[in-house]
Amino acid sequence: MNLLTLGVETSGMTGAVALLRDGRTVESVSLQQAGRRHAQTLVAEVDAMLRRAGISSQKLDVVAVSIGPGSFTGLRVGVVFAKTLAYAIGCRLTAVDTFRAMAAASPTDVSEVFVVSDAQRGDLFVGRYALGKSSSGPVRVGEIAIESTGSFVQRFLEIAATRSDIAITGPAAATLQATLPPTVRVLAPEFQHPRAGIIAELGEQQAAADELSDPWRLEPFYLRRSAAEEKAGS
Repeated sequence: MNLLTLGVETSGMTGAVALLRDGRTVESVSLQQAGRRHAQTLVAEVDAMLRRAGISSQKLDVVAVSIGPGSFTGLRVGVVFAKTLAYAIGCRLTAVDTFRAMAAASPTDVSEVFVVSDAQRGDLFVGRYALGKSSSGPVRVGEIAIESTGSFVQRFLEIAATRSDIAITGPAAATLQATLPPTVRVLAPEFQHPRAGIIAELGEQQAAADELSDPWRLEPFYLRRSAAEEKAGS
């Protein structure tokens, strides 16, 4: 079969790219520079990774990209790169929910996970995912939303009072842990950030289900405008 999928993850201060062949990871590479410098390293890292694998970019079947929530600049760089590459080589493009990718990394004994990241101003981006109910991976429960930290903690504790199979993960989990009782399960740091390999895996599954994105229309998933945009619009 020799299906080749490129995963692109630039939603945070660090990024990564991964190459899958028939669902198996060929290589996963962290971007050498962080944050706003994704643009300076992404093209070079992908090119070098493909060269090491002896693969031309023209051979890629799917480009899967993490679309957020996450860093405004990082997401924009990753999405523009993925759109441009997919259009240029004529391959399929899939947009992967960044929070769903983090949920997919959860241990097998977790049946439901809340993914949280910092939305600034005392707020959190919150996504809720059911695990193990679908062969295609985590299923989002409701919509990803902005919620005050206090409101989320109260809501989660009410749910956790009668559940032992739920957990919290995501980039804001470590900070949030200090405000939670020790009985609350917060997943370890290695589960708290999206992985390019999982972005590629989920993107490949979406492509198989014909859940494709249009390179001309795809945009990052932003729940809130950046501070600079809000200031400019005020």
